[in-house]
Amino acid sequence: MPSGRLIALLGPALMLAVGLGFALGAVTALDLGTVRRMGPGAFPLIVGGLLAALALVALIKEWRAPGEVTHPDPKAVAGVGAGVAVFAFVTPLFGVLPGAALSVLGTSVVTGALGWPARLALAAAVAVGVWGVFVAGLSLPLPALRWP
Repeated sequence: MPSGRLIALLGPALMLAVGLGFALGAVTALDLGTVRRMGPGAFPLIVGGLLAALALVALIKEWRAPGEVTHPDPKAVAGVGAGVAVFAFVTPLFGVLPGAALSVLGTSVVTGALGWPARLALAAAVAVGVWGVFVAGLSLPLPALRWP
């Protein structure tokens, strides 16, 4: 097997392992609850299962019909990593709205595909969406705004 094909199969295989790990951890260590009242393990189980399913589809697709091997863009990888780090550090200090908005802004700057008005609109929409799903919808105890 050529090394380029092995590298192309490595990404979906890692995603499959991560998805199965989250799903297994949720089933073994957390309460799943019921359909009407989900427990803390339901969301990681659903997300892990979806990630594993999508990774399996990608793995099978790549195995059956190998695509063009592209090399990762270090700038994009660093930008996504920085976006996750910004969210992790800003959210506890200033709240989920600034954390999500700054994370999206930082990540979108790296791609260069959007202008500043579109970046700001995307950051605002994602921040409101994150707040709506996790704070308003799931009642997670995340402050929307916090001042240190």
